[in-house]
Amino acid sequence: MTNDGYEQLSAVAGLTREQEGISLTHAAIRSLRALSPGVNVAILEVHGHRRTGLKGVDLAAGDISVRRFDETGQRVAKREQVADLLDVIQRLQPTAVDSETHGTGRLIIPLAADVGPMRMVVLDDIPIDPWLRAKVMQVVEIYGNLIRLMDSRERDALTGLLNRQTFATLFELAVQRAMEAGYLTLAVAILDIDRFKRVNDTFGHLYGDEVLIHFARLMERSFRYTDDLFRFGGEEFVVLLSTPEAAQTGGVLERFRQRVEAYEFPGVGRVTVSIGFVTSQTGILPTTLIDCADRALYVAKESGRNRVVNYADISVQAAAENGVVDLF
Repeated sequence: MTNDGYEQLSAVAGLTREQEGISLTHAAIRSLRALSPGVNVAILEVHGHRRTGLKGVDLAAGDISVRRFDETGQRVAKREQVADLLDVIQRLQPTAVDSETHGTGRLIIPLAADVGPMRMVVLDDIPIDPWLRAKVMQVVEIYGNLIRLMDSRERDALTGLLNRQTFATLFELAVQRAMEAGYLTLAVAILDIDRFKRVNDTFGHLYGDEVLIHFARLMERSFRYTDDLFRFGGEEFVVLLSTPEAAQTGGVLERFRQRVEAYEFPGVGRVTVSIGFVTSQTGILPTTLIDCADRALYVAKESGRNRVVNYADISVQAAAENGVVDLF
């Protein structure tokens, strides 16, 4: 086996040792850079409409959000950077833009996904060398297979939303994303479908699952693509969202509550949702924020359901009676 073959085998072995999606992505970047020193490697996560990648559908830069991973870390890609990639996203075909004068070029390899975000591997200043590019394509294919497996582990099997186990990791990224976007607040909201047990008891669990699926689709259509959506279990969902001002968060959640209330769930009819949320401008632990949002949800349920409650609006007296420390 040639040295090139050993390098490729080493790159693949490095990928198979990773057990978590973000770590795998960074390992893929290191492995691809090792195959050809001097090549700039980035992996982009494309978050957007479910129609992303469908032929015949026109997309604009505002339709999607892209998180960029490279050797410096991760960040949200700028709007103009996203615009340059729209054609590749829609065609879902590897694209090379080469300069014969310099003997190098840009290679973009899209990776479609049934669950989780679409990804694109972008290599700049890669030599026009068919053998090297063939090796790169093989490593990218291995990375694509592994990341799809990890996506399936990090997603709820029924709804396709993120699962509870991914919350802590994505919370840190959400904090970073909010800061880079200039947003002042990060909110954690817990959404709980009202009287869901009655739905299961009356119509059966198959109809209950249908309600959960439709509820998840409503979430995806109602919140921005930079917001992280989770199913924590049963009828309980969580949203991580950022806004320029804390007062706007309640309005976003109230509009979603109204949308659920007006929606006709197939075979079931109308259901409602109770929402408790908390906003933070400081480095509060995510577990603490979840606890505060859960307390606000409890108040929403106890005060009649089908409403949105901000933890900050819970009276000092009520908070004291429940043993809650007023953090904000």
